[in-house]
Amino acid sequence: MAAGRIPQSFIDEVLLRTDVVDLIDARVKLKRAGKNYSACCPFHQEKSPSFTVNREKQFYYCFGCGATGNALSFLMEHDRLDFIDGLRQLAGAAGMSLPETRDGSAPQKPSQQPLFDALERAAGFFEQQLRGAPQKARAVNYLKGRGVSGAIAKQFRIGYAPPGWDNLLNALGDEPALRELLLQAGLVIFNPQRSSHYDALRDRVIFPIRDFRGRVIAFGGRVLNDDKPKYLNSPESPVFHKGQELYGLYEARQSGKLTRLLVVEGYMDVVALAQAGIPEAVATLGTATSTSHVERLFRVVPEVIFCFDGDSAGRRAAWRALENALPALRDGVSAKFLFLPDGEDPDSLVRREGTALFRARLDADAVPLADQLFKHLGEALNLASIEGRTQLATLALPLLATMPETLFRTLLLQRLSELTQLTVVVLDKQLAQLIDKHATQTQAREQAAAEAALAVATQSAQAIEPMEAMQWQADDEREAMDEAYYASLGDHAPSAPVKPTAAPRPARHAAPKRASLRSLSAQAIRLLLREPEHAQHWSEQMLDSLNDPETPLLCTLAQALRDAPERSLAALLGSWHGRPEGEALAAIAAADSLLPDADNAMEAAALGHRLQSRLLEQRITQAVAALNDSPSGENLAALTQAKRELAAWMQQMPQAPTS
Repeated sequence: MAAGRIPQSFIDEVLLRTDVVDLIDARVKLKRAGKNYSACCPFHQEKSPSFTVNREKQFYYCFGCGATGNALSFLMEHDRLDFIDGLRQLAGAAGMSLPETRDGSAPQKPSQQPLFDALERAAGFFEQQLRGAPQKARAVNYLKGRGVSGAIAKQFRIGYAPPGWDNLLNALGDEPALRELLLQAGLVIFNPQRSSHYDALRDRVIFPIRDFRGRVIAFGGRVLNDDKPKYLNSPESPVFHKGQELYGLYEARQSGKLTRLLVVEGYMDVVALAQAGIPEAVATLGTATSTSHVERLFRVVPEVIFCFDGDSAGRRAAWRALENALPALRDGVSAKFLFLPDGEDPDSLVRREGTALFRARLDADAVPLADQLFKHLGEALNLASIEGRTQLATLALPLLATMPETLFRTLLLQRLSELTQLTVVVLDKQLAQLIDKHATQTQAREQAAAEAALAVATQSAQAIEPMEAMQWQADDEREAMDEAYYASLGDHAPSAPVKPTAAPRPARHAAPKRASLRSLSAQAIRLLLREPEHAQHWSEQMLDSLNDPETPLLCTLAQALRDAPERSLAALLGSWHGRPEGEALAAIAAADSLLPDADNAMEAAALGHRLQSRLLEQRITQAVAALNDSPSGENLAALTQAKRELAAWMQQMPQAPTS
C-alpha cells in the first residue's frame, strides 16, 4: 500500500455501517417524502426544499444546486472537515479505527494544508507587525482607545497590516506557488496593467477568522483612516465560506462550558464583550444571519440571543434573522432578541455600563422569539378588528409552515389562536393546507427536476471515458478530491480554480436543457442502480453496441459493478466524487427515486432482450458494410446469418415495459 493510502474496503465498510439519513437529520431536520427524505438544502439558500436523501441507496442530492454525495462527503462539506477527519469521525461512530499504512505513517495531509499554512504565515506576519512595525502606533492607539488589552489582542490574534503595497509579499516570499496561494486566499491582488501583485490589506487592524479547529481561514481588516470601506473581508476561498462561518465562535468555545451564544454585528463588538468578561459573542461576516448560521449555533448551545441596534436597520436585520431561525427551531432550543438603546452598540454599551449591567440586560430585556414574532407582525394591525385579526393569521401561518413539526410550533399556533380569536382547529386546518400545498408544489417541482436532472446527467455522461478498473483515487487524485470537497458553497466560485469540479456547486442559473429519458442506456443505468447484479449478465459487447449520450456512463458503471459486485451506490459516489461519473450517476439515482416502483424482473428481461437485439442489429450493420466493401459469398453468408439470428431473437422478445 502506498504511503498515506487508506484501503477502499475500509472506506466501504465505514459507509455500510453509517446511515446517511440519521447523519444528515442530526444536522438538518428532514421530513419524510415518500421513499425519500427532504429538506431545504444546507448548501445554498432556498425557501422550498429541493434537497433529497435516500435511505435505501444511502446518498443525497439537491435538485437546486447539484450538491450530491454519500455520508462521508456530507460530513466533510457540512461540518467543514477534511477527508481524513471526516472518515475518522464516521469510523469512530461505527466503532472502527483508521488503519495505519504499511510504513506506519499517518494518512497523508489534507490537500488544503498548503493554503492553511500560507494563511497561518500571514496571520503571524500581521501579529508581528502589531508589535514591531514602525507605523504600529496608530494601530496600537486605536486598540487601546477601544479598551482592548494585550491579552485579548493575543487571544484573538489581532494584528496590523502596515501601509505599503508589498509588505506581506516581501515578508512571506515571492515564490510562484506561495503567490498563487495568497491569491486564492484573497491576500494579494493581481494588477493586469502592471502584470504584478500587491497586498490586499494595507494600513488596517487585522482580525483573523478561525474555523472550529482554530485554523486561520480568512481575515477582516478595519481601516485606520477615512478610507472606504471601513471593514474589508477576505473573499470566498476553498477554506472560507462566509455564509457558514461565524467570527469568534472558536474563541467562545475555548472559553469553557457555554450555555448560550450572543450574535452581534461586528468584530469589535465580539472583542469588546470578551474584554468585558462576556466571551460568548459571535458575529456574522458581512452577511445576514442565515438558517445555516442558526443551525450551527444550536449545535453548540441551546440558547441564542440576537443583539441588534434599536434603529430601523437593526430591526430589519432582526426580522431577517427571525425568519431564517424558524426552520432551525426544534424543541429544547430557544432564540431571543435584544435591542440596544439608540446610538449604542455592544462595544460602546458594555464599556459605558459595565459587565454586570450588560448581563442584566441579556437576562431581563431579551425578548423571546415568540413575542418578537407576534409583536412585529401586529405592529401595524388593529387586532380589535376582524380585519386586523384576519391579517395577522394570514401573515403568521406561512411563517409557521416553514417550521419543523414540534411542540414549539403547536404552542405558537395556540398563541395565534388567542390573538386572532380563531380556534386552534381552524388555524391548524389552514396550516395543514399551507403545508400540503407546499408539499404538492415541491413534489411537482421535484418530478420536473427529475427529468431535468436526467438531462444534466446525459450532458455529463457524454464526457465520461470508460475506466478499466474501480479503485480509490490515486494519491494525486485524492489530493484533488480533497480540494473539491472544499469548493465554494456560496453563489461565487473560489478565487482560483479548483479541480476537479466539485460538489456541492453554486446553484445553476439557467434551467438545464431537456433531453430524452427513454434511451436504452438511461434505462439500463436506472436498473443497475436498483439491481447491480445485472452487470454480470450484460456483456461488454452488448453495452458497446449502444450509441446513446449515457452509454459511456453505463459502460463505466457496469465495469465497476463487474469488478466489485458488492459495491453500493454510496461507495461509488465516494469514489467518483467531483468527477463527471459521480454527478451523472447521482442525478439519475435521484430522479429514479422520485418515480413509482417498477417490476424490476420484467424490466430486466425486456432490457436484456433489447440489448441483445441492438447487438444483433449492429452485427447486421457491420455485415452490410463488409459486403459493400468486399462483395463475396462469405460476406453475404455472414449477413444472411446475422439477419436470421435477429429475426429469431425478436420472436422471443417480450413486450417492453411502459414507463
